[in-house]
Amino acid sequence: MREIKRGFHISFEGIDGSGKTTLSTNLYLRFKEKGYPCFYTVEPTFMRVGSLIRIHASRIKNVPQYYMALLFAADRVEHYERVIKKKLEKGYHVISDRYVHSSIAYQGGLLNDIEWVRRINNKVPLPDLAIYLDISPDKALNRKKKISGPFDNIVLLNKIRETYLSLVNMKELVMVDAEKPLEVVLEDVVEIIKNRLNIDL
Repeated sequence: MREIKRGFHISFEGIDGSGKTTLSTNLYLRFKEKGYPCFYTVEPTFMRVGSLIRIHASRIKNVPQYYMALLFAADRVEHYERVIKKKLEKGYHVISDRYVHSSIAYQGGLLNDIEWVRRINNKVPLPDLAIYLDISPDKALNRKKKISGPFDNIVLLNKIRETYLSLVNMKELVMVDAEKPLEVVLEDVVEIIKNRLNIDL
């Protein structure tokens, strides 16, 4: 029996309005067009803990960030064990709209305790490639159709962006200028994947 080659896990990171969902879905379609087995997923999930997070995000204000960090970590363990790990083992390339670096940047940055957030997420492996879509907070907010999220605040978004940029400096994330036109950003992402993972797109 021919051994199945493990797929790659690619995650997209950035503040809300950076274009993560648009880019990740376009990349998913690019993989499918090229004939690669591919799976698209998002965090928070729609599983048990992920659904609870979505309720908190939409209905409950002033939830402590350390509480949210624990919920995200629990959701991520379930996400990895039940979905991502199994898909990768079956040879699928997995594309994630947010993953562990979102917790590090958002909760870790806002709590000023990145290492604690790393520790509570240390049971899931990092992705093979994490792409950070960089955009200024004011432009990101202008892109959003409505301002309603708990992080729709320039001060908070600047703090989160600073944390993301520190992760870029630590070589954990590969940065792409997300203020360019969509088609240009997509091609930049494709080139990174070709060079880093040796995938012909």
